[in-house]
Amino acid sequence: MQVSVLNHIDLEREFQYVKNRGFLQPTELCQIMSSYGSDKGIGFHNYTVAYDWLFSRFRNEKLALFELGLGTNKVGAPSSMGAEGKPGASLRGWRAYFPNAQIYGADIDSDILFEEDKIQTFWTDQRNPHAIRGLWEEVGNVMFDVMVDDGLHEAAANICFFIESFVKLKPGGVYVIEDITPLDADLMASFVRCMASVSKYTIYEELDHPLNKIDNRLVIFQKA
Repeated sequence: MQVSVLNHIDLEREFQYVKNRGFLQPTELCQIMSSYGSDKGIGFHNYTVAYDWLFSRFRNEKLALFELGLGTNKVGAPSSMGAEGKPGASLRGWRAYFPNAQIYGADIDSDILFEEDKIQTFWTDQRNPHAIRGLWEEVGNVMFDVMVDDGLHEAAANICFFIESFVKLKPGGVYVIEDITPLDADLMASFVRCMASVSKYTIYEELDHPLNKIDNRLVIFQKA
């Protein structure tokens, strides 16, 4: 099986470096995501400070990146971005950051699916293992270097999607779960410990942020 170029990342060392440096200094990726309307880097979250440090030297590689959750803006929908949200913002941001990558996304809201240059999106339900398997059948033989779960912010749904999807990640690739809430913190910590045997590295971190003490947590797995 093809090994991801990201296998060269020493995830623990790199993440500790950016942690010591701090998560409050915006990066180019923060600016890119903000320009497309994503909340990953400026405002309520600052994940892209860490992502930029981890991925910047691989920007011109021919990567395959998948993100779950396009950002529905239907008011009242679970994990909605709100009426002002911009569906697809993160996918477009990733495309701008990784100019040679192919970007894939999926969401339960079929009304916001779209296709553009270097971007394909698909329907799935991350609570439903059968629907997730159907997603991967539709995607085909693509194996991913980066996978990001920014879908439904519930640990049970995150774990369901991970179990059905980790097989699609290349060895050495990076899998991220964003926006872990305090309610799910203990369950997710237990899950991270369970997955250590199939991971090269695991990180579970609450990022310092002056405006967000609620869900500014992420998990990063690097596949063994």
